[in-house]
Amino acid sequence: MSAGHGALHLPGDSPVHRLPAHAKILTAFAVVLCVVATPRTQFWAFGVYLVLIVAVWGIARVPPRWFLARSLIELPFVVLAVLLPFVGVGPRTDFYGIAVSVEGALAGWNIFAKGTLGVLVSLTLAATTSPNDLLGGLQRLRVPAPLITIATLMTRYVEVIAGEAKRMSVARISRGHNPRFLWQVGATARGVGTLFIRAYERGERVHLAMVSRGWSGSAATGSATFTPVRHAAPALTVSKLAFAYPNGHQALFGVDLTVEPGERVALLGPNGAGKTTLALHLNGVLSGGSGSVAVAGLPVDKEHLREIRRRVGLVFQDPDDQLFMSSVREDVAFGPANFGMSDVDERVLRALSAVGMESFLDRSPMHLSGGQRRRVALASVLACDPEILVLDEPSANLEPVARRELAEVLLGLDKTMLMVTHDLPYALQLCPRSVLIDDGVVVADGPTREILRDSELLARHRLELPYGFRLD
Repeated sequence: MSAGHGALHLPGDSPVHRLPAHAKILTAFAVVLCVVATPRTQFWAFGVYLVLIVAVWGIARVPPRWFLARSLIELPFVVLAVLLPFVGVGPRTDFYGIAVSVEGALAGWNIFAKGTLGVLVSLTLAATTSPNDLLGGLQRLRVPAPLITIATLMTRYVEVIAGEAKRMSVARISRGHNPRFLWQVGATARGVGTLFIRAYERGERVHLAMVSRGWSGSAATGSATFTPVRHAAPALTVSKLAFAYPNGHQALFGVDLTVEPGERVALLGPNGAGKTTLALHLNGVLSGGSGSVAVAGLPVDKEHLREIRRRVGLVFQDPDDQLFMSSVREDVAFGPANFGMSDVDERVLRALSAVGMESFLDRSPMHLSGGQRRRVALASVLACDPEILVLDEPSANLEPVARRELAEVLLGLDKTMLMVTHDLPYALQLCPRSVLIDDGVVVADGPTREILRDSELLARHRLELPYGFRLD
């Protein structure tokens, strides 16, 4: 879980580590400016810069090999620098019997020297300063808030992708892959390609999670005003909802569903049944199909999206999609801030207390267990005080204790709840009513215990109770 931090930050207690983050940022910026401004023919100056950087490594007690391994990121630029003397134009000189371009050689040296020093300065800053301290340093330097928000999201995103790369590497090595062998370079290249695809998909899911909590590209200003709740109307009304994705896949074929205030309903069905697609419509994240969705009588349309997203809290299946800030406090505050709520700090504390995570305010989400991250993800939605909770596979990948603790939290909430799940015992424990969906249509709707007793119904739709589970 700490792959991102472990890759770029080495905790320590050296004088360099103890320097204020804003001072280190300014120093790094000044050094990079000096390197860039140094004429390329002043070879001695680049040597002095390198000696100073290595001296800082010694004071910080960070081994040079740590930097060398991470400097491979500039390999494409090194290749370019090596090629320039051979492809450059202008006067040429003899170098060990090979005619090379003088201008090309100087240009290649300029790229190599300045690029390498810039990378080493950046790595030195990252190795001796935690991501949270870096962001705090930027705030102290009064960097514009939008830039800090972007930096925060990038930092968290790099952590998640680094962790994913680590897991992929372990999986390949466990099956005999050794990237040191030349004949396995193809497998390594395919792994890198897969990581890029996963990074893109992850980015899409993170964006959906941001949108579901009111993100519109800029922070809200002023105090929020919300439409009063229409208690006479059902909490959720879905009528003849049909939807197809851009690739032509038809996910929903006319779903009808009504959920009354205070109900806890499980949405069951096999993979590909359309459950998550339906859930994303309830918050207005997906739209554009036919049919209608209403929340407490309020149509889910462009005019009401802000209010709908406050009323309907969507908790994604993977907490890493939901938690994209650098600390628990910032993640839970993200929604209330977007909705322009004035009592953000109070809401953060109240939501974290509700899930038993109030002592983790300043921890990075990457340093939490799976169960803890899932509870913080729930708190990030509860902070907006939604009337309806939509949970996508809340028990997925949880150990038994974390699964039980989450169930206790959910049972203690006074909310209308729609829970997408394959976990049939969890559905029985939490939801008196279940709706079974398959091939984009509702095929059963009734008391959870009765639906689970119908083994033929479950079998027709690729569902079954765990071995040994009894409905006594």
